[in-house]
Amino acid sequence: MKARAARRREARPPRTWARAAAALLAAWAAWASPGAGQPFADPDVFLDPAAARLYAAAQSNWRTLDESVVRYTARIEQRIAAAIRTPLKDRVVYRNETAARAFWDRDYEPVVQVLGTRSRYPGRDIAVREGDLDWLDDLPFDRPFEPGGDRLLFGLTDPDADYFRIDVDDRESYESGDAFWFAHPLAVGADAHYRFRSGDTLTVALPDGRSLTAVQLQVLPREADAHRITGTLWIEPESGALVRAVYRLSRRFDAIRDIPELQREEDRGSFRYVPGIFKPWTFDLKMIAVDYGLWDFKVWLPRSMRMEGEVAAGVLKLPVSMDLAYRIESVATVYDVAEAEAQAAATDQAAPAAADASADLQEVHFETRAEALAFIAELLSDGDAPYELMKESEEAARNRESLLIVPRERSRVAENPHLPPPIWEEAAGFPSDQELQAYVENLAKLPAPPSGRAPLSWGLGWAGGGRIRYNRVEGLAAGGTFQAELGRRFSFRAMGLLGLANLRPDVHVEVERSTVLRRLSAEAFHELRATDRQASHLGLGNTLNAFFFGADNGDYYRASGGAFAWRPPALARESYEFRLFGERQRSVVKETDFALFKAFSDGWTFRPNPAVDDVDVAGAEVRWAPWWGSDPTRPQLGLELQARGAAWRFADAREDGDGPDGRRYLEAKAVVRAAAPLSGGEWDAWRLGAQIGVGTIWGNAPAQRLWHVGGPATLRGHGAAAAFGTSTLLGRLEVARTYHGVGASVFGDAAWAGDRDRFDGGDFLYGVGLGASILDGLLRFDVARGLNGPSPGFRVHLQMDAIL
Repeated sequence: MKARAARRREARPPRTWARAAAALLAAWAAWASPGAGQPFADPDVFLDPAAARLYAAAQSNWRTLDESVVRYTARIEQRIAAAIRTPLKDRVVYRNETAARAFWDRDYEPVVQVLGTRSRYPGRDIAVREGDLDWLDDLPFDRPFEPGGDRLLFGLTDPDADYFRIDVDDRESYESGDAFWFAHPLAVGADAHYRFRSGDTLTVALPDGRSLTAVQLQVLPREADAHRITGTLWIEPESGALVRAVYRLSRRFDAIRDIPELQREEDRGSFRYVPGIFKPWTFDLKMIAVDYGLWDFKVWLPRSMRMEGEVAAGVLKLPVSMDLAYRIESVATVYDVAEAEAQAAATDQAAPAAADASADLQEVHFETRAEALAFIAELLSDGDAPYELMKESEEAARNRESLLIVPRERSRVAENPHLPPPIWEEAAGFPSDQELQAYVENLAKLPAPPSGRAPLSWGLGWAGGGRIRYNRVEGLAAGGTFQAELGRRFSFRAMGLLGLANLRPDVHVEVERSTVLRRLSAEAFHELRATDRQASHLGLGNTLNAFFFGADNGDYYRASGGAFAWRPPALARESYEFRLFGERQRSVVKETDFALFKAFSDGWTFRPNPAVDDVDVAGAEVRWAPWWGSDPTRPQLGLELQARGAAWRFADAREDGDGPDGRRYLEAKAVVRAAAPLSGGEWDAWRLGAQIGVGTIWGNAPAQRLWHVGGPATLRGHGAAAAFGTSTLLGRLEVARTYHGVGASVFGDAAWAGDRDRFDGGDFLYGVGLGASILDGLLRFDVARGLNGPSPGFRVHLQMDAIL
């Protein structure tokens, strides 16, 4: 028999989103290895006596790490999803579901029976069909949890790797920034990085009806740092066993800032060709929650783990989620083995021979050949789906941490009944939505750590959160952002921008308090504003339209004032917003007439920016925009409700024939969006998209609050402000053929704007056209023709974040 140490292989490079995400998480979660105990030098490490007792029990148990477990068998289910986050919805670009049965032995290499695996991402089916990819090439599961490994990240790290220690003697290395590691709260030297406090209790129900109590041990970092966690460990007081852990990073991880080697590469200019719009490279861990169960009232073994985080490259945000569930089937401890050997010796039984076993099966990691034959026979016999042990010489088995048992008919893995549902569906064995919400609320109760080192950052252009844009008022405008962490969850941000055409500066300053549940901010601003904030007329899509095609679809005014805002947490989609505001609004004029493709068109100019009322206004606005459905093979539905109420007066406080110049208005808008598959699969299908919206204003509103239709956001084939008024109706319908992330569509739009008391169905404007899109409407290019209205004709539209 070959021992595990003799069969160790090098880590395999990731080949899919799943393996890349798992590798990234593992690299950024390199936990420290345990060392010999020693008294804590800092007297304030424990905030109460109960915390000291809990910590002592937990650290003692963590050092032993259940060495009593000799082997176990478990059925393991894993599911992963990665998406691209946009204001409209999260677009799932990778998903995997895997089911496996694992046999782990402390002295030998693990054996993993692959019951089923199913991956979906653009281009995968093409690669499989052409023979360039086998399902084993991107199997994201490799080795099962080792009871001798760390319990905070079970199954995700190699317990034999040379992880960094957190010894007291290594503090100088930490301060110099030469070491890359994470501070494990139970390792020697943890008192230099954390303080601990006891909390509430947790009652755990056991299978026989009994229960036991676990106590919270809160892990509180001494300062916010990307190398430290903040969270809660639930410890069983008598044994010190970890029952549950919920934690997150105490500060966002910035690859260039927090990895010294990348810092040096940045200083040498190695990344100068990376567009600033795709920097910085960050990872923010929203939550890791691990749960353990007491097996046969003897040993604690894993039950489930949930990981949620966000990988970002500048403006590109990719939320990643992973679920892992263990269903323990059998466990052998040192006591069980000793008892079995004693019984065998007492009865003078000899181990049965198994001379007919093949050489490969004899070398799999069993104490006797009979054990090997019995276990392998059980795995290989599964009705009409026989399994085989992969040979190490096979390409797909190389560099794996486990021996693999796979179906002889490889195509069956995607349809195995043991496969769990996608991660966005609730399933037995995984944490429910209610449990996940409870975990997040538990994190929200923890005190904010003091601000850590390197709290300041800044960037120009698109780098570091700065901006570049183009419109007919500012021309080309560029600016920068300065950010500072103030501590106690408060941060400061200042953004400045200057237009080269109008030479008017934009300034926006805000102080924000951000928690895992919400963000609250106080803002002061003097900036250019679009009349329709949700249409992103100051974003990248309209910038490209204006600069290349001369189609600036926005109407603008300048706003100066302040606001208070309540938004979702930083790692959630912007699905709601509540604002209280007071501001002065002023008209602006067109300052440039340059567009690249119109540069040689005689007589062409941008349309004028419409005059707005110069007013002082105060009020409140609310927006709620949920999106239901992540699976593109099923119908999806989005809803956007927004309302604004305000009182205003003309800035010069003049009077007119109606008396003192005071005004009030209330506006409301509702938009429903839907996308549904017509036929085909997930990335190769016919799909239908539809949108309908209605908006109106009650009372007297300034001119800048009127509804406008025209342009890619409302009515393709028509120019901006083709119609406007106090009320509006919108509708669009399109059919798309998608093929592995690329789509082509035919569409029709209809819209009306005017006075609702004078509504006439004959006043609707229409447009039809053809479109092409990438990744379910993430980036869209349309050629449309207006069928009626003031200036019918062909128009080209660029749009980001469309339905299809």
